[in-house]
Amino acid sequence: MTIVSNDPSWWPLINANLIGSYFVVATSVGIMYDWVLTLGQEVELIWRQRWSLMTLLYLSVRYGGIGCVVMYMLGM
Repeated sequence: MTIVSNDPSWWPLINANLIGSYFVVATSVGIMYDWVLTLGQEVELIWRQRWSLMTLLYLSVRYGGIGCVVMYMLGM
């Protein structure tokens, strides 16, 4: 059962949490927008070339970051 409190001392904390949630959503949208814009170049320059250590590092940083954002948003 949910307890509802109308105590004004909680309002700054609730407001900060709400602003933080907006920031997470905005940065996630920015990351996905960047991913969509650069996908064509990534396929041409990374996926179709010979694989090397730098290719693996690039892919781990790029998709590891997206994975971390998704996990954070899902609360895992």
